[in-house]
Amino acid sequence: MALGMGETKHRILERLRSKASCAHDLASNLGISKVAVHRHLEALEREGLVRSHTEKHEGRGRPKQVFVAVDEQAQYARMCDDILTHLRDLFGSEGVLGVLSRRNAKLLGELAPQLEGLPLEEKLARLSEFLSQQGYHAHHYQEGEFWYLEQKSCPKLALSSQHGELCLAELEMYQKLLGVLIVREERIAAGGKCCRYRIGGKTPNPSRVA
Repeated sequence: MALGMGETKHRILERLRSKASCAHDLASNLGISKVAVHRHLEALEREGLVRSHTEKHEGRGRPKQVFVAVDEQAQYARMCDDILTHLRDLFGSEGVLGVLSRRNAKLLGELAPQLEGLPLEEKLARLSEFLSQQGYHAHHYQEGEFWYLEQKSCPKLALSSQHGELCLAELEMYQKLLGVLIVREERIAAGGKCCRYRIGGKTPNPSRVA
């Protein structure tokens, strides 16, 4: 998250990095009012991170104001979005997930030896620390019989909101690292306030992105 930028502004900017949107769509996706969205968009425009243009509706609809991110990360996010979209067109969602899983294999090879033989609580502590260093603002806690892993931020939100395979690959990697079943109860890319994983229990259908 950029220094001095609030969480909501950050999430708006992330969504605009991969897809131009109007205030109405942003408000619906983020679960906040259009008034609040407009206030944040005005601030982002003043900071030079967002610009807008008017698009005419087909037929008699009123023109709408569409916003797009123009910061230094936007071009990279859109390029990755294009690549993932082409992969999905060629090989389907399973093909995209396979590519991302292969990419995560290197990270698994680096982290797994550091967690091997540790109790679950210590594994979660080390994983939370690693994720926080990567910008996820992660923490873990116990509630009843379950442990939970929460991520307050998503550094790849611009892509995750359009490509759920990224979230599935993340879930798959956590299960391999911790060696237990994990259920994702909430995710930022679907409008949640955090990405929350319940450690243990029955896993959902892997083909379904919550």
